[in-house]
Amino acid sequence: MKFLPLIWAGIWRRPVRAALTMVSVVSAFVLFGVLQGFSAGLNRLIADAHADLLLTQSQVSNIDPLPVSLAGDIAHIPGVRVVAKMVFFGGAFRRPDEGLRALAVDPDEVRQLDDQLKVTADQWAAMKRVRAGALVPSDVAQLYGIKVGDRIALHPNFVANRNGTHTWPVDVVGIYPGNRDDSLSGNVFANYDYADNGRGGDEGTVHIFNTRIDDPRKSGEIAAAIDRLTANSPHATRTFSDRQLAQASVTGIGQVGLAVKFIAGAVFFALLFSVGAVMIQSGRERAGEFAVLKTLGYSDWGVLTLILAETLIFCLAAAALGLALSRLLYPIVVKFVGFNGFASGPVAGVGLLVAALLAIVAGAIPAWRASRLSIVDALAGR
Repeated sequence: MKFLPLIWAGIWRRPVRAALTMVSVVSAFVLFGVLQGFSAGLNRLIADAHADLLLTQSQVSNIDPLPVSLAGDIAHIPGVRVVAKMVFFGGAFRRPDEGLRALAVDPDEVRQLDDQLKVTADQWAAMKRVRAGALVPSDVAQLYGIKVGDRIALHPNFVANRNGTHTWPVDVVGIYPGNRDDSLSGNVFANYDYADNGRGGDEGTVHIFNTRIDDPRKSGEIAAAIDRLTANSPHATRTFSDRQLAQASVTGIGQVGLAVKFIAGAVFFALLFSVGAVMIQSGRERAGEFAVLKTLGYSDWGVLTLILAETLIFCLAAAALGLALSRLLYPIVVKFVGFNGFASGPVAGVGLLVAALLAIVAGAIPAWRASRLSIVDALAGR
Protein backbone atom coordinates (compact mmCIF):
# COMPACT_ATOMS: atom_id res chain seq x y z
CA MET A 1 0.00 0.00 0.00
CA LYS A 2 2.91 2.38 0.64
CA PHE A 3 3.68 2.48 -3.09
CA LEU A 4 0.14 3.57 -4.10
CA PRO A 5 0.88 7.34 -3.76
CA LEU A 6 3.92 6.89 -5.98
CA ILE A 7 1.90 4.91 -8.54
CA TRP A 8 -0.93 7.47 -8.44
CA ALA A 9 1.51 10.34 -8.95
CA GLY A 10 3.04 8.53 -11.91
CA ILE A 11 -0.36 8.00 -13.56
CA TRP A 12 -1.39 11.66 -13.28
CA ARG A 13 2.03 13.19 -13.96
CA ARG A 14 0.55 14.66 -17.15
CA PRO A 15 -3.13 15.23 -16.23
CA VAL A 16 -4.37 16.24 -19.68
CA ARG A 17 -2.70 13.32 -21.45
CA ALA A 18 -3.86 10.90 -18.76
CA ALA A 19 -7.43 12.19 -18.99
CA LEU A 20 -7.53 11.87 -22.78
CA THR A 21 -6.10 8.37 -22.62
CA MET A 22 -8.65 7.50 -19.95
CA VAL A 23 -11.47 8.71 -22.21
CA SER A 24 -10.24 6.54 -25.11
CA VAL A 25 -9.99 3.43 -22.93
CA VAL A 26 -13.39 4.06 -21.32
CA SER A 27 -15.01 4.55 -24.74
CA ALA A 28 -13.52 1.31 -26.02
CA PHE A 29 -14.88 -0.66 -23.08
CA VAL A 30 -18.30 0.96 -23.33
CA LEU A 31 -18.50 -0.33 -26.91
CA PHE A 32 -17.12 -3.71 -25.86
CA GLY A 33 -19.60 -4.00 -22.99
CA VAL A 34 -22.65 -3.24 -25.12
CA LEU A 35 -21.67 -5.52 -28.00
CA GLN A 36 -20.44 -8.37 -25.83
CA GLY A 37 -23.51 -8.09 -23.63
CA PHE A 38 -25.74 -8.39 -26.68
CA SER A 39 -23.83 -11.43 -27.94
CA ALA A 40 -23.78 -13.10 -24.51
CA GLY A 41 -27.50 -12.47 -24.16
CA LEU A 42 -28.22 -14.24 -27.44
CA ASN A 43 -26.14 -17.23 -26.36
CA ARG A 44 -27.98 -17.34 -23.05
CA LEU A 45 -31.35 -17.32 -24.78
CA ILE A 46 -30.29 -20.39 -26.76
CA ALA A 47 -28.99 -22.14 -23.64
CA ASP A 48 -32.18 -21.37 -21.70
CA ALA A 49 -34.51 -22.50 -24.48
CA HIS A 50 -36.38 -25.71 -23.72
CA ALA A 51 -34.90 -28.73 -25.46
CA ASP A 52 -37.94 -30.76 -24.35
CA LEU A 53 -40.43 -28.42 -26.04
CA LEU A 54 -41.31 -29.16 -29.66
CA LEU A 55 -43.10 -26.80 -32.03
CA THR A 56 -45.14 -28.12 -34.94
CA GLN A 57 -46.22 -25.85 -37.78
CA SER A 58 -47.17 -26.13 -41.43
CA GLN A 59 -44.39 -26.69 -43.94
CA VAL A 60 -45.82 -23.80 -45.92
CA SER A 61 -45.48 -21.17 -43.17
CA ASN A 62 -46.06 -20.68 -39.47
CA ILE A 63 -49.43 -19.03 -40.14
CA ASP A 64 -50.83 -21.69 -42.47
CA PRO A 65 -53.68 -23.41 -40.53
CA LEU A 66 -53.42 -26.97 -39.27
CA PRO A 67 -56.45 -29.10 -38.24
CA VAL A 68 -56.94 -29.12 -34.47
CA SER A 69 -57.66 -32.86 -34.63
CA LEU A 70 -53.94 -33.41 -35.17
CA ALA A 71 -53.42 -32.72 -31.45
CA GLY A 72 -55.00 -36.07 -30.56
CA ASP A 73 -52.72 -37.96 -32.94
CA ILE A 74 -49.63 -36.22 -31.57
CA ALA A 75 -50.69 -37.01 -28.00
CA HIS A 76 -50.65 -40.77 -28.78
CA ILE A 77 -46.99 -40.77 -29.81
CA PRO A 78 -44.86 -42.46 -27.11
CA GLY A 79 -42.87 -39.95 -25.09
CA VAL A 80 -45.30 -37.06 -25.55
CA ARG A 81 -46.43 -35.54 -22.24
CA VAL A 82 -48.84 -32.80 -23.33
CA VAL A 83 -49.89 -31.05 -26.54
CA ALA A 84 -51.08 -27.43 -26.55
CA LYS A 85 -52.85 -25.86 -29.51
CA MET A 86 -52.17 -22.20 -30.20
CA VAL A 87 -53.41 -19.47 -32.51
CA PHE A 88 -51.38 -16.32 -33.13
CA PHE A 89 -53.64 -13.63 -31.71
CA GLY A 90 -51.26 -10.67 -31.69
CA GLY A 91 -51.19 -7.52 -33.76
CA ALA A 92 -51.42 -3.76 -33.50
CA PHE A 93 -52.62 -2.38 -30.17
CA ARG A 94 -54.22 1.04 -29.76
CA ARG A 95 -51.97 2.49 -32.48
CA PRO A 96 -50.75 0.92 -35.74
CA ASP A 97 -47.10 1.27 -34.69
CA GLU A 98 -47.63 -0.48 -31.33
CA GLY A 99 -47.50 -4.27 -31.55
CA LEU A 100 -48.75 -6.66 -28.90
CA ARG A 101 -47.89 -10.36 -28.69
CA ALA A 102 -50.87 -12.59 -27.94
CA LEU A 103 -51.86 -16.24 -28.20
CA ALA A 104 -55.24 -17.93 -28.12
CA VAL A 105 -54.75 -21.08 -26.04
CA ASP A 106 -56.47 -23.66 -23.88
CA PRO A 107 -55.66 -22.73 -20.24
CA ASP A 108 -55.45 -26.35 -19.05
CA GLU A 109 -53.05 -27.30 -21.83
CA VAL A 110 -50.68 -24.38 -21.32
CA ARG A 111 -50.70 -24.86 -17.57
CA GLN A 112 -49.39 -28.41 -18.06
CA LEU A 113 -47.08 -27.40 -20.90
CA ASP A 114 -44.99 -24.71 -19.24
CA ASP A 115 -44.22 -24.83 -15.52
CA GLN A 116 -42.01 -21.72 -15.77
CA LEU A 117 -44.93 -19.41 -16.51
CA LYS A 118 -45.62 -17.42 -13.35
CA VAL A 119 -49.38 -17.73 -13.69
CA THR A 120 -51.30 -18.84 -10.60
CA ALA A 121 -53.95 -21.54 -10.58
CA ASP A 122 -56.57 -18.92 -9.73
CA GLN A 123 -55.60 -16.84 -12.76
CA TRP A 124 -55.87 -19.85 -15.08
CA ALA A 125 -59.24 -20.68 -13.54
CA ALA A 126 -60.49 -17.10 -13.98
CA MET A 127 -59.43 -17.11 -17.64
CA LYS A 128 -61.18 -20.45 -18.20
CA ARG A 129 -64.33 -19.23 -16.46
CA VAL A 130 -64.69 -16.02 -18.52
CA ARG A 131 -65.24 -16.73 -22.23
CA ALA A 132 -63.47 -13.53 -23.33
CA GLY A 133 -61.01 -13.66 -20.41
CA ALA A 134 -57.37 -12.75 -20.94
CA LEU A 135 -54.15 -12.77 -18.93
CA VAL A 136 -51.70 -9.89 -19.46
CA PRO A 137 -47.96 -9.89 -18.58
CA SER A 138 -46.99 -7.32 -15.96
CA ASP A 139 -44.62 -5.33 -18.21
CA VAL A 140 -47.34 -4.90 -20.84
CA ALA A 141 -49.85 -3.92 -18.16
CA GLN A 142 -47.45 -1.34 -16.75
CA LEU A 143 -46.61 0.04 -20.18
CA TYR A 144 -50.23 0.59 -21.20
CA GLY A 145 -51.78 1.18 -17.77
CA ILE A 146 -53.87 -2.01 -17.92
CA LYS A 147 -55.43 -3.42 -14.74
CA VAL A 148 -57.62 -6.36 -13.82
CA GLY A 149 -61.22 -5.71 -14.82
CA ASP A 150 -60.36 -3.63 -17.89
CA ARG A 151 -61.75 -4.50 -21.29
CA ILE A 152 -59.19 -4.07 -24.06
CA ALA A 153 -59.35 -4.70 -27.79
CA LEU A 154 -56.91 -7.06 -29.50
CA HIS A 155 -56.37 -6.75 -33.24
CA PRO A 156 -54.86 -10.07 -34.41
CA ASN A 157 -53.25 -9.88 -37.81
CA PHE A 158 -54.25 -13.39 -38.90
CA VAL A 159 -57.67 -13.94 -37.29
CA ALA A 160 -60.75 -12.09 -38.52
CA ASN A 161 -64.04 -12.37 -36.66
CA ARG A 162 -67.43 -13.07 -38.17
CA ASN A 163 -68.25 -9.43 -38.78
CA GLY A 164 -65.19 -9.14 -41.00
CA THR A 165 -63.06 -7.03 -38.68
CA HIS A 166 -59.93 -7.86 -36.72
CA THR A 167 -61.16 -6.35 -33.46
CA TRP A 168 -61.58 -8.76 -30.55
CA PRO A 169 -62.59 -7.34 -27.14
CA VAL A 170 -61.19 -9.28 -24.18
CA ASP A 171 -61.66 -8.89 -20.42
CA VAL A 172 -58.47 -8.76 -18.32
CA VAL A 173 -58.91 -11.32 -15.54
CA GLY A 174 -55.31 -11.50 -14.38
CA ILE A 175 -51.86 -9.92 -14.63
CA TYR A 176 -48.91 -12.31 -14.33
CA PRO A 177 -45.19 -11.55 -13.78
CA GLY A 178 -43.00 -11.82 -16.84
CA ASN A 179 -40.14 -14.31 -17.08
CA ARG A 180 -37.60 -13.43 -19.76
CA ASP A 181 -36.10 -16.93 -19.63
CA ASP A 182 -39.39 -18.45 -20.78
CA SER A 183 -40.42 -18.45 -24.43
CA LEU A 184 -44.16 -18.11 -23.78
CA SER A 185 -43.89 -15.43 -21.13
CA GLY A 186 -44.61 -11.95 -22.45
CA ASN A 187 -47.69 -13.01 -24.40
CA VAL A 188 -51.25 -11.97 -23.70
CA PHE A 189 -53.26 -15.19 -23.33
CA ALA A 190 -56.83 -15.42 -24.61
CA ASN A 191 -59.15 -18.43 -24.75
CA TYR A 192 -58.84 -20.65 -27.82
CA ASP A 193 -62.57 -21.45 -27.77
CA TYR A 194 -63.39 -17.73 -27.83
CA ALA A 195 -61.21 -17.18 -30.89
CA ASP A 196 -62.26 -20.37 -32.67
CA ASN A 197 -66.00 -19.92 -32.21
CA GLY A 198 -65.94 -16.26 -33.14
CA ARG A 199 -63.79 -16.21 -36.26
CA GLY A 200 -65.14 -15.95 -39.75
CA GLY A 201 -63.08 -18.75 -41.28
CA ASP A 202 -60.59 -21.55 -40.56
CA GLU A 203 -62.65 -22.81 -37.64
CA GLY A 204 -61.19 -25.91 -36.02
CA THR A 205 -57.61 -25.02 -36.94
CA VAL A 206 -54.50 -23.76 -35.19
CA HIS A 207 -51.31 -22.07 -36.26
CA ILE A 208 -48.95 -24.11 -34.12
CA PHE A 209 -48.82 -27.03 -31.69
CA ASN A 210 -46.50 -26.90 -28.69
CA THR A 211 -45.55 -30.34 -27.41
CA ARG A 212 -43.74 -31.16 -24.17
CA ILE A 213 -41.88 -34.48 -24.23
CA ASP A 214 -40.50 -36.65 -21.43
CA ASP A 215 -36.93 -37.06 -22.69
CA PRO A 216 -35.15 -34.17 -24.50
CA ARG A 217 -32.67 -36.66 -25.93
CA LYS A 218 -35.48 -38.12 -28.04
CA SER A 219 -36.60 -34.76 -29.46
CA GLY A 220 -35.37 -35.60 -32.97
CA GLU A 221 -37.04 -39.01 -32.95
CA ILE A 222 -40.38 -37.67 -31.69
CA ALA A 223 -40.27 -34.69 -34.09
CA ALA A 224 -39.84 -37.10 -37.00
CA ALA A 225 -42.77 -39.21 -35.74
CA ILE A 226 -45.00 -36.12 -35.58
CA ASP A 227 -44.14 -35.10 -39.13
CA ARG A 228 -44.82 -38.63 -40.41
CA LEU A 229 -48.45 -38.22 -39.28
CA THR A 230 -49.06 -35.67 -42.04
CA ALA A 231 -46.49 -36.81 -44.61
CA ASN A 232 -49.09 -37.62 -47.28
CA SER A 233 -51.74 -35.07 -46.34
CA PRO A 234 -52.48 -31.52 -47.53
CA HIS A 235 -51.28 -30.30 -44.12
CA ALA A 236 -47.69 -31.51 -44.04
CA THR A 237 -45.89 -30.29 -40.92
CA ARG A 238 -42.43 -29.30 -39.79
CA THR A 239 -41.49 -30.00 -36.17
CA PHE A 240 -38.47 -28.63 -34.33
CA SER A 241 -37.40 -27.88 -30.78
CA ASP A 242 -37.68 -24.55 -29.00
CA ARG A 243 -33.89 -24.47 -28.81
CA GLN A 244 -33.61 -24.93 -32.58
CA LEU A 245 -36.02 -22.03 -33.04
CA ALA A 246 -33.88 -19.83 -30.80
CA GLN A 247 -30.78 -20.84 -32.73
CA ALA A 248 -32.48 -20.09 -36.05
CA SER A 249 -33.55 -16.68 -34.78
CA VAL A 250 -30.00 -15.83 -33.79
CA THR A 251 -28.69 -17.08 -37.14
CA GLY A 252 -31.28 -14.87 -38.83
CA ILE A 253 -29.82 -11.86 -37.07
CA GLY A 254 -26.43 -12.75 -38.48
CA GLN A 255 -23.08 -13.92 -37.18
CA VAL A 256 -23.39 -11.70 -34.14
CA GLY A 257 -20.67 -13.33 -32.10
CA LEU A 258 -18.18 -13.20 -34.96
CA ALA A 259 -19.03 -9.57 -35.71
CA VAL A 260 -18.55 -8.65 -32.06
CA LYS A 261 -15.15 -10.34 -32.01
CA PHE A 262 -14.03 -8.52 -35.16
CA ILE A 263 -15.20 -5.12 -33.93
CA ALA A 264 -13.76 -5.59 -30.44
CA GLY A 265 -10.51 -6.90 -31.90
CA ALA A 266 -10.12 -3.88 -34.16
CA VAL A 267 -10.89 -1.46 -31.31
CA PHE A 268 -8.46 -3.07 -28.89
CA PHE A 269 -5.75 -3.39 -31.53
CA ALA A 270 -5.91 0.36 -32.10
CA LEU A 271 -6.15 0.98 -28.36
CA LEU A 272 -3.05 -1.12 -27.75
CA PHE A 273 -0.99 1.11 -30.00
CA SER A 274 -2.49 4.24 -28.44
CA VAL A 275 -1.86 3.25 -24.82
CA GLY A 276 1.50 1.71 -25.71
CA ALA A 277 2.65 4.92 -27.40
CA VAL A 278 1.58 6.99 -24.38
CA MET A 279 3.44 4.68 -22.01
CA ILE A 280 6.61 4.76 -24.13
CA GLN A 281 6.51 8.55 -24.31
CA SER A 282 5.91 8.75 -20.57
CA GLY A 283 8.84 6.40 -19.96
CA ARG A 284 11.18 8.59 -21.98
CA GLU A 285 10.09 11.71 -20.13
CA ARG A 286 10.59 10.05 -16.75
CA ALA A 287 13.98 8.49 -17.39
CA GLY A 288 15.60 10.84 -14.88
CA GLU A 289 12.99 9.97 -12.26
CA PHE A 290 13.58 6.25 -12.70
CA ALA A 291 17.31 6.84 -12.37
CA VAL A 292 16.72 8.63 -9.06
CA LEU A 293 14.61 5.71 -7.84
CA LYS A 294 17.42 3.31 -8.70
CA THR A 295 19.87 5.57 -6.91
CA LEU A 296 17.67 5.39 -3.81
CA GLY A 297 17.83 1.60 -3.89
CA TYR A 298 15.03 0.43 -6.17
CA SER A 299 16.04 -2.71 -8.06
CA ASP A 300 15.53 -3.23 -11.78
CA TRP A 301 12.60 -5.51 -11.00
CA GLY A 302 11.19 -2.92 -8.61
CA VAL A 303 11.10 -0.23 -11.30
CA LEU A 304 9.66 -2.70 -13.83
CA THR A 305 6.91 -3.72 -11.38
CA LEU A 306 6.14 -0.08 -10.57
CA ILE A 307 5.54 0.80 -14.24
CA LEU A 308 3.44 -2.31 -14.88
CA ALA A 309 1.40 -1.52 -11.76
CA GLU A 310 0.71 1.99 -13.05
CA THR A 311 -0.49 0.63 -16.39
CA LEU A 312 -2.52 -2.13 -14.79
CA ILE A 313 -4.32 0.13 -12.32
CA PHE A 314 -4.99 2.74 -15.00
CA CYS A 315 -6.42 0.25 -17.52
CA LEU A 316 -8.47 -1.69 -14.96
CA ALA A 317 -9.99 1.51 -13.56
CA ALA A 318 -10.84 2.81 -17.04
CA ALA A 319 -12.25 -0.59 -18.07
CA ALA A 320 -14.40 -0.84 -14.94
CA LEU A 321 -15.79 2.62 -15.60
CA GLY A 322 -16.46 1.79 -19.26
CA LEU A 323 -18.20 -1.49 -18.41
CA ALA A 324 -20.32 0.25 -15.76
CA LEU A 325 -21.38 2.88 -18.30
CA SER A 326 -22.22 0.16 -20.84
CA ARG A 327 -24.49 -1.44 -18.25
CA LEU A 328 -26.29 1.89 -17.82
CA LEU A 329 -26.72 2.09 -21.59
CA TYR A 330 -28.40 -1.34 -21.78
CA PRO A 331 -31.96 0.00 -21.32
CA ILE A 332 -31.44 2.43 -24.20
CA VAL A 333 -30.07 -0.31 -26.45
CA VAL A 334 -32.88 -2.65 -25.42
CA LYS A 335 -35.46 -0.06 -26.41
CA PHE A 336 -33.70 0.58 -29.70
CA VAL A 337 -33.25 -3.06 -30.82
CA GLY A 338 -36.25 -4.58 -29.02
CA PHE A 339 -34.16 -7.25 -27.33
CA ASN A 340 -34.08 -7.94 -23.59
CA GLY A 341 -31.52 -10.70 -23.38
CA PHE A 342 -28.41 -8.89 -22.25
CA ALA A 343 -26.11 -10.87 -19.95
CA SER A 344 -23.84 -8.51 -18.04
CA GLY A 345 -22.26 -10.93 -15.54
CA PRO A 346 -19.74 -12.75 -17.76
CA VAL A 347 -19.10 -9.58 -19.77
CA ALA A 348 -17.58 -7.77 -16.77
CA GLY A 349 -15.17 -10.62 -16.07
CA VAL A 350 -14.07 -10.91 -19.68
CA GLY A 351 -13.71 -7.14 -19.98
CA LEU A 352 -11.47 -6.84 -16.91
CA LEU A 353 -9.34 -9.74 -18.14
CA VAL A 354 -8.92 -8.03 -21.51
CA ALA A 355 -7.99 -4.79 -19.71
CA ALA A 356 -5.33 -6.61 -17.68
CA LEU A 357 -3.81 -8.17 -20.81
CA LEU A 358 -3.91 -4.80 -22.56
CA ALA A 359 -2.08 -3.20 -19.63
CA ILE A 360 0.63 -5.86 -19.51
CA VAL A 361 1.29 -5.72 -23.25
CA ALA A 362 1.17 -1.90 -23.45
CA GLY A 363 3.43 -1.47 -20.41
CA ALA A 364 5.92 -4.22 -21.21
CA ILE A 365 8.25 -2.17 -23.46
CA PRO A 366 8.55 0.96 -21.27
CA ALA A 367 8.87 -1.22 -18.16
CA TRP A 368 11.65 -3.29 -19.71
CA ARG A 369 13.47 -0.16 -20.89
CA ALA A 370 13.24 1.43 -17.46
CA SER A 371 14.56 -1.72 -15.79
CA ARG A 372 17.59 -1.71 -18.13
CA LEU A 373 18.19 2.01 -17.66
CA SER A 374 21.73 3.21 -16.89
CA ILE A 375 21.69 5.63 -13.97
CA VAL A 376 24.62 7.68 -15.29
CA ASP A 377 23.22 8.00 -18.82
CA ALA A 378 19.74 8.88 -17.57
CA LEU A 379 20.96 11.57 -15.17
CA ALA A 380 23.21 12.95 -17.90
CA GLY A 381 20.21 13.19 -20.27
CA ARG A 382 21.63 10.69 -22.71
